[in-house]
Amino acid sequence: MSKIKLQGNASGTGILTIESPNTNTDRSLTLPDGAGEIVALDNWTISEDGSGNLIFATNGTDTMKLDTSGNLTVIGDVTAFGTI
Repeated sequence: MSKIKLQGNASGTGILTIESPNTNTDRSLTLPDGAGEIVALDNWTISEDGSGNLIFATNGTDTMKLDTSGNLTVIGDVTAFGTI
């Protein structure tokens, strides 16, 4: 079983609060096996790979990469001038 460690930054003076919402449903937070800062939404994650590129994934599948030069690579089609 993996261990959980919470560690503050010695140089910081701010307080980080982790608070659960008002819910009657069990929730799980699963961190990916990678370093760097991670943004997680319901079905999307945005993470940084070892080269500094941003990787966008949905339901665990990488779908888009924004590299450090600003090049955008996607696995699907790109629609220009579309409507949302």
